[in-house]
Amino acid sequence: MTNFFLHAKRRPNLLNHGTGAFYQIRHYGKEDVSVMSAVIKALTVIAETNRSAIKNDVWVFSSYIVEGLQKEEWLKMDEEFLNQLLKNLAKACEKKGASMLIE
Repeated sequence: MTNFFLHAKRRPNLLNHGTGAFYQIRHYGKEDVSVMSAVIKALTVIAETNRSAIKNDVWVFSSYIVEGLQKEEWLKMDEEFLNQLLKNLAKACEKKGASMLIE
């Protein structure tokens, strides 16, 4: 009996557009501040605990997340909350002076 996992050559890419787990969550949870805040927090943890190349991948993918967030109509407090999380994400990705905000 062969173990499938022994033959896996790559780890799954959670950030892949269209196939990654975060794509699906963003697609179906884009109007829910609690879902989107959890996505941003998870991306922040990924960035905080990985090497520079992964931080960059997270930052690039985050621009896609923010693009979707900008299309939604957020209440003022929700917008401020999400923007603070995005600032934390920028710091975790080591993007000093750069930020992606919902306007």
